[in-house]
Amino acid sequence: MKKFVVAYVMLLLMVACNSGAGQKGEATESVEVVDSAALEVDSICEAPDAEEIIPATADESFTDFFYNFASDADFQLKRILFPLSYYKETKVFRIQKDGWKYDSLFSKEGIYTFLFDKEEDMELEEDTSLHSVRVEWIYLKKRKMKRYYFERKQDVWFLEAMNLSDLPSSKEKDKEDFFDFFYRFANDSTFQRERLARPLYFVTADPEDEFQILETVLEEGQWFAFQPPMPKVRIANITYGQNENLDSSTKVMEFKGFGNGFCNTLYFERRKGIWKLVRFEDLSD
Repeated sequence: MKKFVVAYVMLLLMVACNSGAGQKGEATESVEVVDSAALEVDSICEAPDAEEIIPATADESFTDFFYNFASDADFQLKRILFPLSYYKETKVFRIQKDGWKYDSLFSKEGIYTFLFDKEEDMELEEDTSLHSVRVEWIYLKKRKMKRYYFERKQDVWFLEAMNLSDLPSSKEKDKEDFFDFFYRFANDSTFQRERLARPLYFVTADPEDEFQILETVLEEGQWFAFQPPMPKVRIANITYGQNENLDSSTKVMEFKGFGNGFCNTLYFERRKGIWKLVRFEDLSD
């Protein structure tokens, strides 16, 4: 009888070990499917150590929500609808909760950008009635675009899907593509100098009266002294539902600091088929 009990206990131990090994293998496989490092276009960061207190107004606007979503790992995990659908070109991956890795998006970049076709669209940033917002990483050289789709459900924002695809191009082949232009503009100072409009208008706050605005023009050397840090590899973008026209002849790129009051805006126009910077605003706090 004693031998039987010992044998039975050993059998239970063997089953438990095999079961644990099987579960570990499944978890490893899940992580492998969603590991963004394998895509060669993602930046996955370690979760921050310090826990932040999430304010009650976290969903009052998408900007408030997104700050917490990008900077707080626990908050982020609670605001993703799992299994999360990730459409990678022709394939679809279903990311489970235990396979998700904290994604800081561009909270670690210091500065991020918005891209609009016209100045009026910038007002959408403060619209509290929005129900759908798309956050994008645009990889300039690789001409890839990674999109994060956010939906507001019962006044609460959630990430519900992701997508990786080729960056769309203008259908008008005789006109310069904006993203091709900006990649050279950000990486080649000689090219950048050639694409400054003359005159280059400059708008900033009056240093003697912060409630007054100064409008003037910049010389070439002044532009290089005052210009914002240019994203050279990829640019971030948030689409609030504004119409996107690939053949638009105007683009507005807003640079903002992640919670630090930095705000610069560049205004571009396509003249005679090529893009030029025509106006620069520095309205940082």
